[in-house]
Amino acid sequence: MKILVVKLSSLGDILHMFPAVSDLRRHFPDAEIHWLVEPAFAEAVGWHSAINKVIAVPLRAHKKIWWKIPILLSRLRRQLQAEKYDIVLDAQGLLKSALLARLSGIPVFGFDTEAARESLAARLYQKTASVPNGLHVIEKNRQLVARIFAADITQPVDFGLDKFRREQMQTSFSEALRRVTEQPYIVLLHGTTWNSKYWPEASWQELIHLLTQRGWRCLLPWGNEIERLRAHRLQAADGVHALVLPKLSLTELMKVLLHARAFVSVESGIGHLAAALDVPGIMLHGPTSPDYSGILGHACLHLTSNVECSPCFKRDCQILNDAGIPPCQQAISALRVYQAVPALIPESVREASSQAARISNA
Repeated sequence: MKILVVKLSSLGDILHMFPAVSDLRRHFPDAEIHWLVEPAFAEAVGWHSAINKVIAVPLRAHKKIWWKIPILLSRLRRQLQAEKYDIVLDAQGLLKSALLARLSGIPVFGFDTEAARESLAARLYQKTASVPNGLHVIEKNRQLVARIFAADITQPVDFGLDKFRREQMQTSFSEALRRVTEQPYIVLLHGTTWNSKYWPEASWQELIHLLTQRGWRCLLPWGNEIERLRAHRLQAADGVHALVLPKLSLTELMKVLLHARAFVSVESGIGHLAAALDVPGIMLHGPTSPDYSGILGHACLHLTSNVECSPCFKRDCQILNDAGIPPCQQAISALRVYQAVPALIPESVREASSQAARISNA
């Protein structure tokens, strides 16, 4: 049997689908499972131990060259139909994902009109699943697999990342990264795609100051030019112990996170991945809720703002304060985040860092 899963983006959404793919593997232990995804996320999809093949479709990249989309779709149709799939599951629930799934030439399964993100998508499926609203997104995806295939989803959540984790823990850092990871460190994940999810730079700077005063090295990764410039501004808060990392691949960044004492993150796909890999961390939820999208049951603390308008689940805040900051983000103070860090880190490690701080400040 050959199965195609369609989930094009984003990184967080893809990770939230991982447990459902593990359920699919348990239900069809001998199946060959492929995944159709945007190229930017193909690397992460390949980490799941149940995935036999990743098929990348650069649909986003063709927005600026829209006249080439017919050629792209024609090639994809030939590629998908040559695979001769037995099952195609669209887990995205969007019209574009449903249309791409239909290129396989066989009937497609997916959410019904109430559960799909775009109700029109459900009209393109042969078989649909009715999933209640209000579920955590991981549970929603698992219910999709359970109701479409009558699969057993009573097993604990499994992200399918154990093999990837072992491999990364057993391989060595490059020489450049070895130098910056020699002393204990905390990774600060400041990048996200929603304007409403950005934590104020002043709050990041205050947190860096508090952490570096205790001897912690703060590592600042980045993925694009905007994030790189922000990382350098944050480094300026304490140039001794705060360090901007070089440009890293997703796998390299995960290796850095796996060796970190902890991480602090706005709600982002990278933060969710770190939490799924059991890296101790703190995730900041301004406009979102951990009850809907948090990686629960692991070593991650989820801090919310508790302001009246949150969670709103909106990309852009409609009630910015005078400084242009969403009230929900302003309400999460750097001191509150800093005070939560000791719960993540063993006392012996905290004491060693404090001694390092005393020596460097002497």
